[in-house]
Amino acid sequence: MTVEDYLDNWAGTDATRRASVNAIKAILKGAVRLAGRIASGSLLGDPGKLVGVNSDQDQQKSIDVGSHNLFVELLIDAGVATILSEEADQPITGQSDGLIAVAIDPLDGSGNVGLGAPLGTIFSLIPADKDEPFLEPGNRQLAAGYVSYGNSVDLGFSVGDGVLLATMDPTTGQFLITRRDVKLPARTSDLAFNASVYRHLSDGMKAYIDDCFNGTEGPRGRNFNMRWLGAAVGDMHRILQRGGLFFYVNDRRKGYENGRLRLVYEANPIAFLCQQAGGKATNGITPILDIVPQAYHERCGLVFGVAEEVDMLGEYFAR
Repeated sequence: MTVEDYLDNWAGTDATRRASVNAIKAILKGAVRLAGRIASGSLLGDPGKLVGVNSDQDQQKSIDVGSHNLFVELLIDAGVATILSEEADQPITGQSDGLIAVAIDPLDGSGNVGLGAPLGTIFSLIPADKDEPFLEPGNRQLAAGYVSYGNSVDLGFSVGDGVLLATMDPTTGQFLITRRDVKLPARTSDLAFNASVYRHLSDGMKAYIDDCFNGTEGPRGRNFNMRWLGAAVGDMHRILQRGGLFFYVNDRRKGYENGRLRLVYEANPIAFLCQQAGGKATNGITPILDIVPQAYHERCGLVFGVAEEVDMLGEYFAR
């Protein structure tokens, strides 16, 4: 079954659902085009060429800007009311009668551009019934998802009725559903984190890592593996399929005091999917979906994955 058919059946004649479906279809259309550009690498010019900086002075590559423009154009044509993108300082105004606001990271993990490592697109759909829809807590999301550009082009999404996975058929550009009602396991021994920041972490977080890496000889009583892809989308896609725990919390480095990932268009959609899959997502203590953003591009710590391990890390984090 195609994702489009699933969405059409789900929406029926409900106006808000129809608007959500139109937005998701626009994102999938853009993802097909972006996947083609990524697969072409440097054959069409250097996608990693630096062309500027974004709202938080992060360097922008040409493919960052191109993917931003692509999704904004398609979403406005699809009737979206307003769009918040990582690559724009302020929300972009769409259709005045639009029912849906979309928060999007057009190209997650762009540091991997040109390396063959995973890249992704993350999106969140929110009712456009408030003056500032992007400054509302993540528990108001209507739908969320990601597209992972790896050795296949994969979609993970939820409209509030469980998580579905799909893969793009490269011959047709259609996304075909491969798994329904995805659930995370009860326990995991896979960790995804940037080990290079260990020395900057709190004593509690260092203790968590030490106890895990001491394996069967430590207090956790079992061995742990480490995975780190440098793109939250790639780690999310793997965790949904085999379980795991991802964390990128605040640390002692300048600029990392409040975490590094963006709350509205990275942490919120990931947290929505984790909840739908029976997992959890926090900033170390507070559930991500309960946090009220104070700024469009607000950063936060992010811990997500198997519920038991999220809770365990939270005990260490609070020390």
